[in-house]
Amino acid sequence: MKARRTVFSLCMVLVTLSAWGQSAKKPDTHPVQKDLKKVGKNLQREKRLLQKLQRESTSLLQTVFEIDRELQSAREELIKAETGLVNLKDGLAANQQQWHQTTQALKECQARLRARLRTLYKMGDSGWMNIIFSSETVSVGMERIRWLQRRARADAILVAETRRLQEQIQISKREIHDQTKQQKVLMEQVEKRRQEAKAAKQEKAQALSLLQREEALHTRAIAELKRARYRLGKVIANIKKGGSSTAKGFASWRGRLKPPVSGARIDVPFGIQEDPRFKTVTRHQGVDIRAKAGEKILVVYPGNVVFADQLRGYGLLVIVDHGSRFFTLYAHLGGLLVKKGDKVTAAQSIGTLGDSGSLKGPYLYFEVRKGGKAVDPQKWVRF
Repeated sequence: MKARRTVFSLCMVLVTLSAWGQSAKKPDTHPVQKDLKKVGKNLQREKRLLQKLQRESTSLLQTVFEIDRELQSAREELIKAETGLVNLKDGLAANQQQWHQTTQALKECQARLRARLRTLYKMGDSGWMNIIFSSETVSVGMERIRWLQRRARADAILVAETRRLQEQIQISKREIHDQTKQQKVLMEQVEKRRQEAKAAKQEKAQALSLLQREEALHTRAIAELKRARYRLGKVIANIKKGGSSTAKGFASWRGRLKPPVSGARIDVPFGIQEDPRFKTVTRHQGVDIRAKAGEKILVVYPGNVVFADQLRGYGLLVIVDHGSRFFTLYAHLGGLLVKKGDKVTAAQSIGTLGDSGSLKGPYLYFEVRKGGKAVDPQKWVRF
């Protein structure tokens, strides 16, 4: 009877694995319908944007600032979602590998159990007794009893290991199922953030296009940029009150400083500028530098970061104090790599070239100031 119970216990631990299914895909919408729908949405968006920009109570720079903030938020959330998706995929791959290893170990245990079942079956109900009582001496009989006890313990361990592997497989299957669901949710979240960033980028492009076409909007933008320069002057004045760094020697590098970005090309120089289309006249206190979007922005001389934040009209702005009342300003960055209080060295990257706060697309606005007065950067930097 004991042998039968052992055989029954061994048989109960053998299992089979289930297969995965696939769902059918829905037919795609016709490309012409997609194009018509997209054009209609773009026209409606541009109409709403124009109405928003034309309202006297709405600041053009504030509108661009809000779009930039929305775009930056979408990009940050996109990076987080993509990072989470990568981590989840890595965890899923590791879990699947563990599942395969556990499945293989289970198969090996099952093979050993089958061999033991065949042996027990051949022995029959009286097999145990025959092994013991066929011994020539009592000592041989006792040794065979001890061997049978060891064999029974080994069988119990094998049964327990098989059950443990079965449970581990079930846990792994549930984890893989849950991770697959999470992966689907994250993929949808990544796509949603990507579409939000794309929509914000398109809205900004449309706003800039409207500013170039509408004379009234262009005139208002010039006035707001003047007010932005006034705000920047106040920021510089507050920085000066806090004291200057102790670094010396900036003045001795006049005309020998390296450009703040690789492949720099002066798009708008320092000084009085007249718009060829609208005939508006402005005083440019720095230089507009065209280069590839995403290019690293480099500090032209060692110093301390005294400002690294958003400023309306300048987007992401970094101001570096070089000592002896000299400052350099880097505006419209696409991202920041430094914070206020950081010490920086010459040619250290502080961010990337972007279009934050910009009314004309990606470029770097660069200033050199002595005290509170802007000076011509082209006399200091070898462009």
